[in-house]
Order: sequence, then C-alpha cells, then structure tokens
Amino acid sequence: MTKRKLCHKINLMKTGVQLIVAITLILTSQSCNKKDSGSTTTPTPADYTTKYTSSAPVSISRPLIISGLHAETIKLVKLNSKYQLITSYADLFGTTYDFFRSFEIDSVSGKATENTINLLGEYKEVGFPKSPFFYTDLNGDGIRDLFEVDHGKETPSLMVNGQYPGFENHLFLGTADGRFIKTSVPDLTNVKRFHHNAAVGDLDNDGDNDLVLQYFGNDEMYFFKNSNGLQRDRILNPGNSTGAVLIQDVDGDGIKDIISAPYIDRGANPSTRILKLNLTSNSFTTTPLSSLNPFGAGYGCFKLLSIPNPNAQAKNNIIFFAEGGIGDQKVFRTTDQSLSTLEDIYTKQSTFKSNNIRDFEIVDLNMDGYSDIFFMTNPGTDNLNQRVWINKGDNTFENPNWEIDVSLKDYFSILSIDKAAGRTKFLYFSNTPSPETKMISIYTKKR
Repeated sequence: MTKRKLCHKINLMKTGVQLIVAITLILTSQSCNKKDSGSTTTPTPADYTTKYTSSAPVSISRPLIISGLHAETIKLVKLNSKYQLITSYADLFGTTYDFFRSFEIDSVSGKATENTINLLGEYKEVGFPKSPFFYTDLNGDGIRDLFEVDHGKETPSLMVNGQYPGFENHLFLGTADGRFIKTSVPDLTNVKRFHHNAAVGDLDNDGDNDLVLQYFGNDEMYFFKNSNGLQRDRILNPGNSTGAVLIQDVDGDGIKDIISAPYIDRGANPSTRILKLNLTSNSFTTTPLSSLNPFGAGYGCFKLLSIPNPNAQAKNNIIFFAEGGIGDQKVFRTTDQSLSTLEDIYTKQSTFKSNNIRDFEIVDLNMDGYSDIFFMTNPGTDNLNQRVWINKGDNTFENPNWEIDVSLKDYFSILSIDKAAGRTKFLYFSNTPSPETKMISIYTKKR
C-alpha cells in the first residue's frame, strides 16, 4: 500500500471515530434531557400562613408615669445589626408628663427591653408629639438623626390667655457608635410653641436636608437651613393658616417646592388655598394650587404626603389628610391631570374609612413595584388590614386580605421585609394592661 493510500485510510478511520463519538454525545444528551425532564423537582409552595411568636412582657427600666404609648412617635430603626424601637409615652389631655423611651428588640422573639439611657443618653420629657417623626441626616455628617415635632397638651387648665402653652421640639443627633445625643437648636428646640407639622428636604440645592417647621401663630412657618447643622434662616408667612407642610418638587421643574396646606379656615369669608412656595434670595414667592377653602367648611389639613405617579413618573400625586375634629377625617388627592384639582379619594377607592389616620410609612409591602401606604394609626379600632393601603397601580388603593388575627388592634410596626420569601415581619406592641410584644410574620407579596 502506498503512503498516500495509507494516510487516506487513517483519515477515514479518524472521521468514523469522530462521527461515532458525536452520535454518542447527542444520544447521551437526549437521554439526560429526558431523564432530567422526568425528574424535575416541584418548587416548594409558598407558605401563606401567618407566624406568631408568644407574647413577651416589655422590660421597663423606669416606671411609667403615663401608660399610653403615643402612636405618632413610633420609629423602628436598625443600628449595629440590632433593632431599636424609639417612641414616647404621652397624654393629650392630661397634666402629667412622661418621656421619650427606647427599647432594644429581639428580632426572633419580639421581646422589648428598655435601653433609654444607653441609646438616647437621658430621659427627655415630652408634651404630645406630632408626626412626622423624622429619621434622617439633619447636620450633614452622613449619620441619620431623629427629629420630633411637639405641640404639647390640649388641657384647658393649662391654657394661658386662651392659648395652649405648646411644648419644645426634640432633636437627637446620631453618633458613629450607634447612639443619639439630645441637642439644642435656637428657636427650634428651646422654645415652647404649638406646632403641628414639619417637612424635610433640600431646599437650597446644596445636598443637605433643610427643615420647614409649621406653627399655629402669626409666624406660620420657620425655615431652618442646614449648614453643618440646622440654623433658623427666615420666617415664611403666606397668611394661609398653614396646618401642614411638604417639601417636594411637585411640578417636575427640578426645583424643590414648599407646599402649604391650610388648617380650618374660621374666617367669615374663606381666604385659604393650597399654596406652592419657592424661596428667593431673602424671601419667597407663592402660587395658588387650589380654589378657596379646598377641603370644605370646617376641615383643615393636618398631614400630607407625596408619592410618584405611576402614570407620569416625573410628577407626583399629593394626598391630603384633613380633619374637622377628633375622629372626623377626609382624604383628598391631586388628580393625574392637574395639581390644582382635588378629588375625594374615597370616591376612587373602597378602603376602610379609618378616622384614626396619623403617621405613616410609604413602602412596597406587596412587592409589585408600586408605593403602598402603611398607617401607624391610633389603636383600639382598626385591625392591620384596615391600616394598609395597597396601591392598585394608579395611586388609588385597596385594603389587603392578609391572614391576621383581627383581635390585635394595638400598635404594628414594620421590622423587615424579605422579598425572596414574600414575607413582612411586624413588631406588635400591646399597650394594656401591661406592655407586651410579639413578632408577626405575614405573607404580603402579591399573589
């Protein structure tokens, strides 16, 4: 056999071997695929059941003077991998005073142990705090601080010249080691005034959070500029009976606005509107955003919030909470078409009409990408499902149907959200007859 024929025969043999190997690999792959498809494991079904820990008595270091935990100052924070509940005990109509208090929370059992001296440094007296209770950086050091607005008690025997005396606000600066230090800011924390609301945001576009403080007096608002700490910059008095304020770029022009929402207009002829304020070099300008007396006779705004409009991401819907007295509330929102048009939100949604709406958190509880609203309402009337507004995708809402013991009607706070498991963990704080806590894990993800 010639050398050329021998090489040709060898090449044919190699080709045959390669072909056999290729066919074998294909058949093996098909066999494996058939085997895999036949033995695919079924995903573990989601656990929709609600988990409750046992009730644990709250460990109180200093005896309570007032037994009522105040819903408008409930704030759960995580510091150095530990959860802390910061709140106050307060009575709107009494004459005695209690304190800001803090509790370390066991995230497994829910047990709360008071640590006020270690976390807050000392016991600081409170009158009757009003939300929002801010947890954000207010001195530009990159560490979040606590600020609380306090309007004091509404006790007739304490009135001076027909006016409630008011109370001092509280500012606790955060430290690098995970504690807080009570600090004083002239005209913010050292003067007793009847405040109702405040707003935080970067008004001068320098990257720091500034503060606007509402006041029921001749000076309707105080602007505190943050220059390595808050300092009073100027008084803002639009003559609008301001009851609640918001800092937000509401019109999408890149400039932060101040929204003044009026409280009850008691004049013979209405003169108040929703106003947009913008700062100038040493004063401010105003633009009306509503008709006169926007919430109707006898109602005034005590709180407002802004959430992104899913249908127009550059703009937000503003939601206004108005009251005519204790237990008498209405809720309005701006329409998608105009900031100047208000609609009664209960004509747009069928949520439980709670009259205990006070402080809130904006959070995506059902993990569908839309902002939901969780209300830390006054306890005793509403179960958890009635305190939650689930966004339907257009900034109107519905109550969820989570599995929950409806007899639990005291204080719920969101501890953590586990998106992988679809579960939200709540701390439940039962205030009477003796304080107790428990941890509740609920499947809240959209099904």
